[in-house]
Amino acid sequence: MLADVNPNPATISLPLATADAGRALGEIAAERLGDLGAQAAARGGLWIGQRRVTPDTLALPGETLLVRLPPARGYCDAPLTLSHIVYEDEDLLVINKPPACYVGDTPWDTRGHALAVMSRLLTARDGQAPTLHLAHQLDFGTSGLLVISKHPRANAPLQAAFSRGQVVKRYLALCSGRVPATVELITGHGRSAGGRWRLYDQAEIGRMLPDGQRVKRAHTRIVLRRQYAAAALVWAIPLTGRTHQIRLHLAALGCPILGDDRYGGLMTVADVTLSHPLLHAAELTLPHPRDGQVIQLFCPPPSSFLAVASRL
Repeated sequence: MLADVNPNPATISLPLATADAGRALGEIAAERLGDLGAQAAARGGLWIGQRRVTPDTLALPGETLLVRLPPARGYCDAPLTLSHIVYEDEDLLVINKPPACYVGDTPWDTRGHALAVMSRLLTARDGQAPTLHLAHQLDFGTSGLLVISKHPRANAPLQAAFSRGQVVKRYLALCSGRVPATVELITGHGRSAGGRWRLYDQAEIGRMLPDGQRVKRAHTRIVLRRQYAAAALVWAIPLTGRTHQIRLHLAALGCPILGDDRYGGLMTVADVTLSHPLLHAAELTLPHPRDGQVIQLFCPPPSSFLAVASRL
């Protein structure tokens, strides 16, 4: 008998009884939740406390099995093909990430994100599984250049290049309002009391927050590329690398990114309904992790971005 559950809960708790001892957790999830539990087990959505567990992990009575489920849109695999590879050698892989997909593991899925899908594509192409590691992050809705290491020797040099500011990234964004020709925003950055990312005054940089983290410095340069009647196409150059930094800074400027409902962006523009922020990592310059030779890369925005731009 299936449990009576909300159609789209974040997490379902399944207490484990004495009769469950020694049974596989994936079997228990499928028995109690049907296809929902079976999918969650197959996609990596089973947890005991703060620990992700495999479907063949054996149950211990008294514990609680947590089944973490996807948002309302359900499970989806990143729509990647080998044609999304922009640059590749023995150490480095750079892909043009499509919008509306995660780059790494989520609590409910270890199979559908960009890193996992690209790993399967390379395994099928080369006949052996690669060792891939994300060098940085892009948000779910952000498209564009994503740097991945293919060899462990590349990890430390890549991390050093990002932390030292040797990697230059330029994003294209479509935002609301009128934007100055050039503007630089320097603020504090951290989490709010509710856990969401927010900006703080510069004077608060370094202050300790209740979650134990300090307010960090966030610095973005915005350069107007084209002004429309009530929207603008801009270059956004992050000079620090904080979560949601460009999105927060454009919203603070009074020009939220189109499609960014979290930070006040319009969700319908020129009769087009948007499902993600129109933010694209278009240009990237970085030193190669082996020899330091500078690599410069560009990839054009996706069709969803261009479709809106053509109507403005």
